[in-house]
Amino acid sequence: MKILLVTYWGLTNMGGIWTYMKQLADKLGEQGYSVTLMGSHVENNTLYLLNRTESFDKKSFYSLLLPQLDKVRFPSLHLEHGIFSFELGRYVFEGGAAVLGLEDYDVIHAQDPIASYALRRIMRTPVPLVSSVHGALTRETFYEYKGLEPGLTREEYEQRPIWRYFRRIETLGARSADQILVSSEWIGQLTRSLGVRPDRIHTLPYGLDLKHYAARAAEPAPLQFAEGIPVIMYAGRLEYIKGVHVLIEALGILNERTQKWICALAGIGSLQEELMERTRQLGIQQQVYFTGKLDNIPAALRAADIYVQPSLQDTQPFSVTEAQLAGIAPVVAGTSGMPEMVRQGETGWIVPPGDAVQLARQLEELLGNKELRERTGFQARQWAQRNRSLDVMAAGTLNIYHRAIILQKSRPGIPDFVRFGEGPGDSRLPAAFHPADVLNGSDPGTPLAEHMRTRLPQNYSIPDARTALGPGK
Repeated sequence: MKILLVTYWGLTNMGGIWTYMKQLADKLGEQGYSVTLMGSHVENNTLYLLNRTESFDKKSFYSLLLPQLDKVRFPSLHLEHGIFSFELGRYVFEGGAAVLGLEDYDVIHAQDPIASYALRRIMRTPVPLVSSVHGALTRETFYEYKGLEPGLTREEYEQRPIWRYFRRIETLGARSADQILVSSEWIGQLTRSLGVRPDRIHTLPYGLDLKHYAARAAEPAPLQFAEGIPVIMYAGRLEYIKGVHVLIEALGILNERTQKWICALAGIGSLQEELMERTRQLGIQQQVYFTGKLDNIPAALRAADIYVQPSLQDTQPFSVTEAQLAGIAPVVAGTSGMPEMVRQGETGWIVPPGDAVQLARQLEELLGNKELRERTGFQARQWAQRNRSLDVMAAGTLNIYHRAIILQKSRPGIPDFVRFGEGPGDSRLPAAFHPADVLNGSDPGTPLAEHMRTRLPQNYSIPDARTALGPGK
């Protein structure tokens, strides 16, 4: 079986998604399957196949499309800058994926709704398509905007065109797939709310390669602190959605009750300077260490006594499982899929999301009770070893691949639920164009124009009518 794993985003810098793709590819490769990974190279601005020579110059194609998508002819693209940016980026991704080729694979596994919809849109002949829903795009973008506009409410955000746009992309992405994998019941419920039939959604929690984890954990520890002082740790991006600002506030409260602790924040992100300044304001800058990005979290966790995942939204972060395998019962925010990862007081603790006071109280209790930490940590490790095996995840994923292939063989063409039905949203926008026509007009005879003509569907057009928003749509 030839398998293609695809993400719209940067391939090797996507945190949990990269961990998922890399682990799955390695495991399936060990079992004799041919697995190729496709994604963006952020530094080179290319779409590429990992460990292969083929790549597509995104910047060049972007420059050709940009002047064609003006506000006069296509006002729906310019309702918000975010809409224009994402749509243009998707068209570039679609052209690149078509040039790199989709026809030689037995099954394609998309890792985000943008890739899922884009790949289905450019298929000349149907290929079984499985999609993993790793998060809730519409909700995640709310937290990104809220990080820039602290007073923004969800109700206000949902009145903006950008919310309607991402909601539509999520819906189209989910409906594009033959089978859908979700890691938690929470994300499964959200996917069903997009109008997806329950029989197409399969819950399969993330797994880790336990032998690889143990080997990594045995390597030299990248963090070392003074003996006898408990260490609190967080590993992940320093972004608003991850709730690290809530942890900082909780540490400020904790410091008023006890100063016998250290906190290590392992990661990088746009909020780093702001978070560092806040630790200075709270007078805890000597106790909070910004370690930067660490390449070996399993070994780093050997220095930790408490692990905190304070995310405002997170499906099932690998870092929580890594903490459990390290024998640390994590403290997680009670939102999204994280409560499904722990049993309260047995394999971890759940605190209200965004509540620094409750988080500080939980940390104070754990700091003062080493026996509790050790007992629950032992239980957390036992649970993770039983329930978070990569072997189980890989076997379940293969089963879904076979389902998608069998379904494809049993029907001609693309099924109705993937065709999105018939209606105005499926028609071609006035003045929409095929990219091959634009390429021929700007550079007659260019090989890229021929690639676009032969590898994209004949009725493919830019802009996409299905994502065009009108007033109130």
